[in-house]
Amino acid sequence: MKSERTGSLSRLLQQGLLMAGLLLAGCKTSEPAGSEILDPAYGPGWSAVHADSRNSDYSSLQGPRKVELAWQRKFEGTINLGPTIGRQGQVYVTTNSGDCHLYALDPQTGKTVWCTDKVNKFAVASSALLDEQGRLFIADNEAMHAFDALGNLLWETEIQGFPLSAQFTQTGRLIFITHIGMIYVLDRKNGSLVLNPHPLSGEPPSDPNFDPRACMRGTADCPCANTLAIDQQTGRFFFTYWAPGAVQAGVRAMVYSEKNGPSIKPLWEHTALPGGSASSPDISADGSRIYVNDNAGGLHAIEAATGNSIWEFAMGYEPGGSQSTSPEGLIMPAGGGGAPLMCIQDMGQEAKLVWKNDSLNHLGLPMQTAGNLAFATVAGSPNKSYKDLVIVNTKTGEVLDRVHFPGKTLFTVGTTIGGEGNVYVPGFDGTLFAFRPK
Repeated sequence: MKSERTGSLSRLLQQGLLMAGLLLAGCKTSEPAGSEILDPAYGPGWSAVHADSRNSDYSSLQGPRKVELAWQRKFEGTINLGPTIGRQGQVYVTTNSGDCHLYALDPQTGKTVWCTDKVNKFAVASSALLDEQGRLFIADNEAMHAFDALGNLLWETEIQGFPLSAQFTQTGRLIFITHIGMIYVLDRKNGSLVLNPHPLSGEPPSDPNFDPRACMRGTADCPCANTLAIDQQTGRFFFTYWAPGAVQAGVRAMVYSEKNGPSIKPLWEHTALPGGSASSPDISADGSRIYVNDNAGGLHAIEAATGNSIWEFAMGYEPGGSQSTSPEGLIMPAGGGGAPLMCIQDMGQEAKLVWKNDSLNHLGLPMQTAGNLAFATVAGSPNKSYKDLVIVNTKTGEVLDRVHFPGKTLFTVGTTIGGEGNVYVPGFDGTLFAFRPK
């Protein structure tokens, strides 16, 4: 525990809790009533855990059609999520063991540029979020932390629970929901509370013996187990939540606004994710619908404005994480134990299987890029302990390149592309692989 900061952080939290309002009271602003200053806070490139505020796992960069291994780096602990990429190409990754839990790596060599012990092992539940000035925002189970691009701690604000990565609002605030269902909105410049911390279901649970592995499947023991997605045009944000006493998980929608002072208002609830949430929700490019997976093999499309179900597609397996969605509505689900690599097209009122390759056992979280390319991890030879990176044409399923991961590795937990075209793929066992264009 970081006892040296407890007094000041407690005072900060107490001051924030004095702010009043109706549903979620906001602090007064100097802007005229009814105004809202938009602030596109995201840094360039892959600055959020799933690429952007929509959780698309898609890059507008033209990905390489052929790659070769550039380097690999083994960390002491696990890696739970894909890395994010800084303005200068630095690769930011979190791990849960050793002295440091947040690393900045050189994209060409994989060597440590800096690392910090200012966050504890629970930081592994998040990827660093980057703003346009190169600042990093990441939480553990004690506080949200901000760092500059050199790794210097800028501020830290005490929180309850730990989030699974943060996002920015349309006004440039830092917004996140901790695993126990506490919503926070902070000023990213100094960490001050913009709104009262808001529990989703009365008094949030507090269990010192909590097993964080429950968050891997989004079950009732980890009520809010994924990253929220936020529409930068409307301020609507979407997240998965297993309410106390509910028979299954669901999706909730709220809206954040600063037009008459900062506020959050609930919009709708969609309670139809049997077995728990298997993915973070992602928003279609036009903002009209939400995609999310359950733990019973279902991919759901939900109307963003109302929460009404549009369609459900049975994938035939339980996905191990979040899907990738292109601006054209091509969806590449995450892999699973016996999952074939597949591509699904949103046709409007139904989903259509574009192609499926049963010979490629998909064992990771995929990424799509411009040029109709997808990057995915599949089982290699002689067994599933060995993996290959495949690059496929999303329109046809044609395999354009296939490169072996050296040695054995576990399920891969994210795929990220840097501005120089490097593709980064971490395994759950703590190995990060970097592939460069060939």
